[in-house]
Formats: sequence, C-alpha cells, structure tokens
Amino acid sequence: MARKSLRELLIGAKDGKQEWRAYVERRDGLPPDYRVVMKDIESYVFNIGIMDASAMPVLSGVIDLFEEGAATGRRVLDVTGDDVADFAYNVLLAVAATTWTGQQAAKLNDRVRAHLAGL
Repeated sequence: MARKSLRELLIGAKDGKQEWRAYVERRDGLPPDYRVVMKDIESYVFNIGIMDASAMPVLSGVIDLFEEGAATGRRVLDVTGDDVADFAYNVLLAVAATTWTGQQAAKLNDRVRAHLAGL
C-alpha cells in the first residue's frame, strides 16, 4: 500500500487540489505577522491529527477573518487575542466537530442529556 502525501490526506488525491492551492495562495498573501500565525495554527491542527478535507473550511474561515483584520489595520493579536494557543485550540475544536469522531461525540452528549432529562 502506497503512503499518502500530506496533501492527499488533507484534500484528497486530486479533487481538492485547486482548493488547496487557492488556500496556500491566500495564506501566503497575508501580511507577515498574520502569515506566521496562520502557518502556526495550520501546523497545530495538522500535528494534532486533523489531516483531512474537514480542516479546509475552518482554515479558510480563519483566513477570511485574518484578511478582514489586516484590511482594517488590526494587529494579528487583536484578531486572535493574546492567547493564540486558545484561539488555535478553538479552531481545532471547530475542525474536529466536522469529523466522524466529532459527530459521534456530539451524539454521545445528546444521548446522555436525553437520558438524564428522563430521570
């Protein structure tokens, strides 16, 4: 079995290639301070183990936020807050919520709440 590249794991073999390239172009077009933070957030999400297409909409949403912040002259820490790790963790939670594991966790919580409400 051939090993998949990071890109293949993240976006699929070919389907998401254009989406990935557009993402990288947007990321690399950010001002330097925003770009550094975006790459660190991206690395955090990938290192934790979310390396599939579910990360793309959330990472693209962060870039939207960063582009808006940069366009209005805000510093990157004005957008993320001083605790960038907390911001990145919340990004990770948003990505995880879209995965099968995240969906199963939500179902578990819903079942527990329903059972406890009936007691």
